[in-house]
Amino acid sequence: SSGINAEWPLRPGDEFGRVISLRKKDRESPDRDREIRKPRGPDIYDKREDMLRRKRQANIESKLTEVETQRMMDECVNKRIKEEMEKKDAAIDVEVCRRVDNAKQVLERQMKEELQAKKDEMEREMAEQEEEHLKEIQSLQSIVEELKRDQEEAKLRLDEERLEVVDAKRRIEEERQALEKELKKKEKVPTATLR
Repeated sequence: SSGINAEWPLRPGDEFGRVISLRKKDRESPDRDREIRKPRGPDIYDKREDMLRRKRQANIESKLTEVETQRMMDECVNKRIKEEMEKKDAAIDVEVCRRVDNAKQVLERQMKEELQAKKDEMEREMAEQEEEHLKEIQSLQSIVEELKRDQEEAKLRLDEERLEVVDAKRRIEEERQALEKELKKKEKVPTATLR
């Protein structure tokens, strides 16, 4: 009824499942039939949805790109910081080693100077002690020599005194013998007179 051809029942006519009704006059016009059979494009709503979808996709891709860029920048910054820290640590180690070596050299020089000063002091004290010992030895030698001289002089005087005693005894003995002879002569003289 109302102009619908019975030979053309209702059937799906587009890609969205909408039913297209074919009128009789439409069948009589080949151009109109082609227009009816031609698939309909997306309407304004679909275009808007597609634009929004593309915009969201672009935003997502932009965010992902921004996040990836930030990540790469952070990695580069962290890598650079790490390299700088390693360089700084290496420079600090070199400086520490240099200062330690300088301090070691200064300490060694000070120790050498102190040891040399102590050595010089010990040598000076030893020289002074040796000089004092030499003086003491010389003094003792002088005393010993003086004692030897005194001993020799005493021995010489003793020998002289012994010689004087011997000589005195000899003179006394000679005088005694002479006196005895004289007495004997005197005793012989009266006897001869009496005869």
